[in-house]
Amino acid sequence: MTVFVQNLINGIISGSYYAVLGVGLTVTWGVLKMINIAHGDFYMIGAFMFYTFSILMGFPVVPSIIIGIAAVFILGMVMEKFVLAPSLGRGKFGDTPFILTLAIGILLQNIAQLTWGEKNVGVPYFNDAIFQFMGLTMAGQRLIVAAVAMVTLIVVMMVIKKTRFGWAISATAQDTFSATLMGINTKQIYMVTFGIAAGLCAIAGCLLAPIYGINPWMGGSIQLKSFVVCIVGGLGSVEGSIVAGLALGIIESYVTQFLGSGWQNVIAYALVIVMFWFRPAGIFGKME
Repeated sequence: MTVFVQNLINGIISGSYYAVLGVGLTVTWGVLKMINIAHGDFYMIGAFMFYTFSILMGFPVVPSIIIGIAAVFILGMVMEKFVLAPSLGRGKFGDTPFILTLAIGILLQNIAQLTWGEKNVGVPYFNDAIFQFMGLTMAGQRLIVAAVAMVTLIVVMMVIKKTRFGWAISATAQDTFSATLMGINTKQIYMVTFGIAAGLCAIAGCLLAPIYGINPWMGGSIQLKSFVVCIVGGLGSVEGSIVAGLALGIIESYVTQFLGSGWQNVIAYALVIVMFWFRPAGIFGKME
């Protein structure tokens, strides 16, 4: 029973940041109707920004995280405004945004390589304590990751469901033309939404940097896991991404326990195949 509960807790912790990353990707799809191939690279830049301010410049942890997230949020808006917006304004833009975000990802990787180097760098744990409770073991750093991720998800849901800005995002996602007629500045919504998605990546990057280390190519696996979460949950569904992220984390935890860590990705991508077979729109997605 202890093993079962331990794996459940580990899965929820992992799933919480999968959910944060998935929400960022699915919001981008819901509003801009495009897949962001550079999603994982904003995660990487967020980690490097945290490393720069906390280690190289000696700032305290919390200000370093806040500055890092703000910097990536602004970077995301700049990229949308000056790189993506021209193609999004052309009506049927086809594969252009896909190619542009691929180019943005390669650009960010090369900038990181030239700025910080190729070698893996690290930052200290925010809390290196190990807590024991009724036979369960929980690392302080991972508990912080889960707590911040859960708060982030709640804030995102509250903003989308309870604020005028969130309603504007939802309206733009449902029908851009009608939203424009209602006086919503859809171009601004595009820009800010892309910035928010980048900022969510940065939150995960800052929190996970002490656990996984930092290098210019660290976003690759995160990008793939974000795709899995979005497809299983339903592209454009925030609730679906949260459920799918938590479910993926829990499944991976039990797979690691009983089959080994090498089976994690096998199971994750098998879920995508099964979902395409039985429900292509995802758990919470709507068939069009």
